[in-house]
Amino acid sequence: MFSKKTQQKAPSLTAKHLINCKVVPLRHSILAMLPKNAIVAEIGVLGGDWSDKIIKNTTPEKLVLIDTFCSNDYPHLKRFTKNSHFDFINSKFSTPSIDIRKGLSWECLSEFEENTFDWIYVDAAHDYKSVKKDLVEVHRVLKPNGYIIMNDYIMHDHIMKEDYGVVQATNEFMLDNNFEMLCFALHPDMFCDVLIKEIPTQ
Repeated sequence: MFSKKTQQKAPSLTAKHLINCKVVPLRHSILAMLPKNAIVAEIGVLGGDWSDKIIKNTTPEKLVLIDTFCSNDYPHLKRFTKNSHFDFINSKFSTPSIDIRKGLSWECLSEFEENTFDWIYVDAAHDYKSVKKDLVEVHRVLKPNGYIIMNDYIMHDHIMKEDYGVVQATNEFMLDNNFEMLCFALHPDMFCDVLIKEIPTQ
């Protein structure tokens, strides 16, 4: 008999988590909502295309790029292979204001002190356990009133045919840590981004 794997459900958010949320057409719109000249981390870099947009639109004082750097490039670009991935990024972003860290995202974040970053973009592993580990460290190193952007806020990758745990882990984190969603950025294939921040105390 055929047995279908049951995906873990995401906990429901409440009205207080969404009252200030607005929907925007693309994730690029989120960059305009973030502080400039900030201390920033991007977790999951690939070819640095989004890193370029962070630099151009927010001019960070410091940008930390974290990745395992063992991936092939997009098939249509072919700028690097698994073996040349790190060298490609290191050459592309060879400036004193950019700190490149190679390794598992939560382990690299553990090297930073508490309250280090003004905002963090999370686009590393997408399985539930990995996203949970990332969010524990992200929360620790995030400054009070800092922002978190979660990429690929979707339950299932309909292109690669893989279940994701981003929605489940993000919603749990918001509920457990009193965070609200400030922005929901659409994507043409619904690999959406969400901007979250701690709810201010009254």
